[in-house]
Amino acid sequence: MPKNITNESSSKETYKQITAQIEKERIILLLTGNTLAPVIELSNYARENGFNLVGIDFKIPGARDFLKSLKRKGQRNLGVFSLSTKKEARIAINAGSAFVFSTHVDKGIIRKCRKEKVFHAIGSITPTEVFSAYDLGADSVSIFPCGQMSGQGWFLFLRRQFPEIKLISTGRMNPSEAAQYLIAGAYAVAPIIDLDEVEQPQALIKEFLTAKQF
Repeated sequence: MPKNITNESSSKETYKQITAQIEKERIILLLTGNTLAPVIELSNYARENGFNLVGIDFKIPGARDFLKSLKRKGQRNLGVFSLSTKKEARIAINAGSAFVFSTHVDKGIIRKCRKEKVFHAIGSITPTEVFSAYDLGADSVSIFPCGQMSGQGWFLFLRRQFPEIKLISTGRMNPSEAAQYLIAGAYAVAPIIDLDEVEQPQALIKEFLTAKQF
């Protein structure tokens, strides 16, 4: 990751690097929980074990301040998810988020991310929403929550309808399901790991390494 992100050229370079990493690694880990400290600890563990693409839940208290502290150190190596408004996107980007995932289609979020050259995955679930996000110029479309809509079956349906759109399967999934989405043609997968629900999150992260081969 570039350490200096204060000017336009470095923002462009960060955008290129994030895009290249997504296309190479194809797994973006999204971490959430009731408190920030264990999420930060797990994000560090994930990066130490080969995952360069890690996002934290923007709605966790203290997430914005943590991103700002990283930015002051010249670091921009975490993304955020669960953004729902243009204002939240602006705050996250100003705080130093490397990429953003939204919960739904919002043209304000798309425009802000495009203007600031920040990679974005726009939450969608229906064919209309998927095409709307694409038509508005979104970098990619996050099928969220994919598991609640028949999982792979629904994803395959959307993939057949929109083969030209970069679809990211987003939501709670196990490593086997993540691999199946990648085999089905997903641009990437974004498993959400909730530390309040997963008993052994570090072991789960290691299991996700096996999905990288697909």
